[in-house]
Amino acid sequence: MGRPAVPAPALWAFTPLLQALQDLVQIRDLARRDEVPSCACMSTSPASTTVRADFQGTLPSSLVIASLSRALDLAEGEPMGHAVRACWLGMKLGDWFGLGPEDRQDLFYALLLKDVGCSANAYSVTHWFGADDRSTKAQLKIADWSSQWRTVLFAIRQTAPTAPITRRMAQLVSLGSKGPGLASELVQARCTRGAELVRELGWAEPAAEAVLCLDEHWNGSGRPRGLKGEEIPLLSRIILLSQTAEIFWRLGGRRSVESVLRRRRGTWFDPQLVDAVLIHARGDKLWDRFGTITHPEQVTNLDPHPRGIPSSTLAEMLRIGQVFAGVVDAKSPWTSTHSTRTAVLSRRMAAVMGLDEEEADRIGLAALLHDLGKLAVSNAILDKAGPLEPAETMEMQAHTEISYQLLAPLWPLGDVAEMAASHHERLDGSGYHRHLRGPDLTFGAQIVAVADVFDALTSDRPYRRAMDNDQAIAELRKTAGRSLAAEPISALFEMVESARGMPDGFAALT
Repeated sequence: MGRPAVPAPALWAFTPLLQALQDLVQIRDLARRDEVPSCACMSTSPASTTVRADFQGTLPSSLVIASLSRALDLAEGEPMGHAVRACWLGMKLGDWFGLGPEDRQDLFYALLLKDVGCSANAYSVTHWFGADDRSTKAQLKIADWSSQWRTVLFAIRQTAPTAPITRRMAQLVSLGSKGPGLASELVQARCTRGAELVRELGWAEPAAEAVLCLDEHWNGSGRPRGLKGEEIPLLSRIILLSQTAEIFWRLGGRRSVESVLRRRRGTWFDPQLVDAVLIHARGDKLWDRFGTITHPEQVTNLDPHPRGIPSSTLAEMLRIGQVFAGVVDAKSPWTSTHSTRTAVLSRRMAAVMGLDEEEADRIGLAALLHDLGKLAVSNAILDKAGPLEPAETMEMQAHTEISYQLLAPLWPLGDVAEMAASHHERLDGSGYHRHLRGPDLTFGAQIVAVADVFDALTSDRPYRRAMDNDQAIAELRKTAGRSLAAEPISALFEMVESARGMPDGFAALT
C-alpha cells in the first residue's frame, strides 16, 4: 500500500482545480502510468502435475488453502486466481534462490494467505474513500507514491468517484484530515490481522512474519514497520514482487510486468529478485507458462509437505472454516459474528432434530462458509442504510453462486458446498441463485437457511434494529412450510424455550 493522501490543508490548496483535474484524470491517467492497456493473456491449459483429493476423501492442505485463497482475491478487488498465479511465480523464485523444504513450505502458504487480513480494513477503506473498497484496495496495492502530485491525483481519482463534485470535495477533505497516519493504519490493520490468522491456521512463524511484512519496500518507504533492504524477510520480498508482477502481467502482459520490475528495482523490490525474474524470462517462456496457471490444483504440488485433511472427521476443516468465517464476518461491523453464530445455531438445531455428530459437523461447516462469496461484495452495498438499487441487488445475490465456485474444487465436501450455496433458496422457489424448490433442497440446506434468517433478524443492520428472539420466532413461524422448512423452525423454538431458565438465556447457546 502506498503513502497516505495529502493532509487537508494541501487538498484545500487544490480546491479551485478539482473540477479541471477530474477532467484531466479522465483524459490522461498519470496516476497509473506504470500500466499499459489490458490484454487477454490468460490460458485455460491445465498444468502437467497436480495434487488432488484421494479416493478416500482426504484433502491435501495445499488444495484447501489454494481454493479458499480465491475468496481473498475477490476481497482485494482481484479476480479469482491472483494468489494462485502469484504463488506459482513466488515458488519459482524460492527454487532459484535455493530455499530448503521448510522455507518453501512457509513461502507457499504465505503466498496463498498473503491477503487473509483483507477484511480487517474493508470498512475503513469504504468509509474514508467513499468508494468501493475492492477497487480502491486493488489500486492501493500497485500505486507508486513517488510524489505528492501522484498522491493528489490518486485521491481525486479514487475518492467518491461517482458522487457530485461538492460531495467529492467534502470526502477529499475528510480523507486528508487523517494525515500521514491513514496509510499506516490501513496497512497495519490488514497485515497484523493477516499474520494472526496465519498463526491460527497452524503454520510456522516465518509464514506469519512474511505476511506481516509483505508491504515493506526495499528502499524503506513501505509499511507497517518501514523496514529497509535485507531487514525485510526474504519471503516477504518474494511475495511483494510476485503479487505485483501478477497484477501488471494481467493488465498488460510481459511488456507491462517487466517494465514495472525494472522501474521499481531498488525502490520497491530487491534487485536480486528482479534480476532473477528477468534472466529466467528471457529463455524459458516464463510468462507463457505463467499464463497457464488458472486453477488451485495447478499449484498444490508446490507444497513440499502437504498435510492430509480427512473429509470424514472434519476437525481440521472446521478449524479452517472458523478462520475463514472470521475473515468474512470482519468485512462489515454489522456482521461481526454472523457466520459463527449461524454455525452454532445450525449444529444445535441438527442435534435437536436427531442428526448424528458427523451430519451436524458437515452442516456446521457449511454454515461457517455460507457467506464466503460476500467477500466479493462491496462494503458500499453491505453497509448501505437504504434500499438497494437493482444492480446492487444482483451483486448481493451473486454471493451464493460465488460461495459454491470457491468450494467446488474440494469435491469430497460437495454436500457442504451445496448446503452453503443454498442458504437463500426457499421451499416455494422464490429464493436464489438457482430458484430451487422444496424437494431439491437438502435437509442441511434447510437448517442453515433458518439459522441464517434467525441470526439476521436478531442482529442490528444498517437499515433496521434487531428483533428479540420471540419476535424473530414469530416471523419465522409465518413462513413455516411455505418458504422455510417447519421442522428446523420448531427445533429453534425448542432451543429458545429451553434457554429461558438459563442464567445467560439464549445467548448461552450461541
